[in-house]
Amino acid sequence: MFRIRLFFYLIIIIYSLNSVYSQSQFKFDDEEKRAVTLKFRSVNNLIILSATLNGELVNFLVDTGVNKTKIFGEIRDSTALEDAEYLFLRSLGSVEPVKAYKTTNNVIDFGPISGENQEVYFIVDPRFDLAKKLGVNVQGIIGYEFFKNFIVRLNYHRKSLRVYQNEKFNRKLRRFDEVDFRFIRKKPHLKFPVELKEGKKEELVFLIDTGSSDAFWIFENDEISAPENSFEDYIGYGLELAVIGKRSKSKSAQLGSYTLDEPRVAYLDSESAEQFTADRFKNGIVGSEILRRFVWFFDYGKQKMYLKPSRYYNDNFNYDRSGLILMYVGEEINTVKTPVLVKINEDNNYGTSQSERFEIRLERSQILQVVQIRKNSPASEVDIRKGDRILKLNGKSVDRLDLQDINDLLSGEEGKQIKIQLKRDKAILKRSLYLKSQLN
Repeated sequence: MFRIRLFFYLIIIIYSLNSVYSQSQFKFDDEEKRAVTLKFRSVNNLIILSATLNGELVNFLVDTGVNKTKIFGEIRDSTALEDAEYLFLRSLGSVEPVKAYKTTNNVIDFGPISGENQEVYFIVDPRFDLAKKLGVNVQGIIGYEFFKNFIVRLNYHRKSLRVYQNEKFNRKLRRFDEVDFRFIRKKPHLKFPVELKEGKKEELVFLIDTGSSDAFWIFENDEISAPENSFEDYIGYGLELAVIGKRSKSKSAQLGSYTLDEPRVAYLDSESAEQFTADRFKNGIVGSEILRRFVWFFDYGKQKMYLKPSRYYNDNFNYDRSGLILMYVGEEINTVKTPVLVKINEDNNYGTSQSERFEIRLERSQILQVVQIRKNSPASEVDIRKGDRILKLNGKSVDRLDLQDINDLLSGEEGKQIKIQLKRDKAILKRSLYLKSQLN
């Protein structure tokens, strides 16, 4: 992803000290059950799971790339912070430290699974706003604490997490490849071979990260650098700063016995990469553009993963071909006039009343804004500017399109025309561009 999909990923990268506090684990409400299924909402292949936190509804981003449960936003009940520890955390793209409260006695309830005495970091910094970045109401993120006590099957096609009790798990995974992983800071890392574009083969260590929508990130070092024909791109966004990398492809990558041909890769320079490699043990990140191509079983207890191809396995590795970097920056409420139909005769015919032609209702709409434009891209060749608000794409209001629709449209086939209606100050303007690949 370029436009939106990595913005929210980078915002939630927080480095903090490991806690010595011993948390209670999540448990099945019905201990007799072998497994339960949790249906999730998919936003650009990111996993959004609803729960309650201390009785309040919360939408969590489920992210194997985090080791701490975090909540973003104001605290409604200040009593929850009476015994909290006040912290300053470091976050990518932030000059100033991030303010947070570490709390312990929290209850997180996913319905058939719940956990008491959960440690939660409340991030009260107003710069954190996942809802604006994602376009959906997401207030928190959870990872290691959700996975650590169960065996979890992840199926992107079915949009489901099947959660098994360890002692009751009896499935024979004969059709799955078994791979071992290791934990680094309670995050799963996998080592596998990658053939780079110039033909060089490397065994690289990747963080397995369901919280990234991209395919591969590779961190540059003395031995690995972006190919000459890669192009510079905005590959994500921190709190305040855009993250710039180089976009290219690799020849192949092999997970288990399966070989992915020409997956796209974003290279981060060594300075940017240092913000992701505090442990200095990994070479990059594998995101859900790769992960969605498989059905997964995660067994954190045995440090094993099992995978087999899903129906998405042979999908093209499409990427943004417009050069538009878009972000939700808020919402507004507009008044909408709707015709009112009233009965005008005894034959049950309906028409518009002469005395009351319309009713007025309020409608909430998201504000989708251009925040960057990639150099040498189709968007850079027409009069589209940072700060322009996108109203329609190919005649459809962006309020009627979800994030996946927008990304699919702007990642379409080369040569496809995209008609754009935008708002600049008070003027409504029309622009048109043709999608173009910069990887060919």
